[in-house]
Amino acid sequence: MSKDAFNKDGYCKATGTKFNKKGYDKDGFSRNGYDENGYDKDGIHIATGTLVNTAGLNKDGNYEATGTAFNKEGNHKATGTEFDEDGFDKDGFNKNGYDKDGFNKNGYDKSGYNQDGIHIATGTLFNTAGLNKDGNYETGTAFNKDGFNKDGYDKKGYDENGYDENGYDKNNFDKDGTHLVTHTLFNTSGFNKEGNHKATGTKFNEKGYDKDGFDKLGKNKQELTSTKDES
Repeated sequence: MSKDAFNKDGYCKATGTKFNKKGYDKDGFSRNGYDENGYDKDGIHIATGTLVNTAGLNKDGNYEATGTAFNKEGNHKATGTEFDEDGFDKDGFNKNGYDKDGFNKNGYDKSGYNQDGIHIATGTLFNTAGLNKDGNYETGTAFNKDGFNKDGYDKKGYDENGYDENGYDKNNFDKDGTHLVTHTLFNTSGFNKEGNHKATGTKFNEKGYDKDGFDKLGKNKQELTSTKDES
């Protein structure tokens, strides 16, 4: 029991009277019969003699004209704007037109899906790109039947042409054949994008090994400086 609590007979423990230190009884009314906001038990305001205060609000904090915390002009009592403290207007939508659940007035989210997952453009569970509301394809994954995600990259990060998001292939060459590390047409081992060595003009370097470190017989020389493309 708090110090301002009342006993069963309506007496305040702290004051020994039927009123607490702020002057209100167990029901929240003063000796004059008004609550801390100036309303009596019937909802009549002390200053106006009506069901609303000077700001037009009733005892529940709503405007008489609308029955809500928004006035007839659509402005909120606390913010003075068309949006409440949480950013929603009188109809329950934010400045972007979405409600607290993320749907607009037509029932679709920002990606075009309704609460059942139906897309506005296709009328199916998938959008025009073949993705459902969870961002998955009909495969049930983020990758389509061809193995690419919505951004066009496979699981290893390469697009259909074999380039990553930075424009380099698995051997670190861009579409013009420039290498990521050397900034020339050859990698650190001297091989170009097509796998030809700059010194020999063939698939094999001076020692007879290709870009992967194998000779013409497919054998690998373990002591070769590099058997893989260096980056």
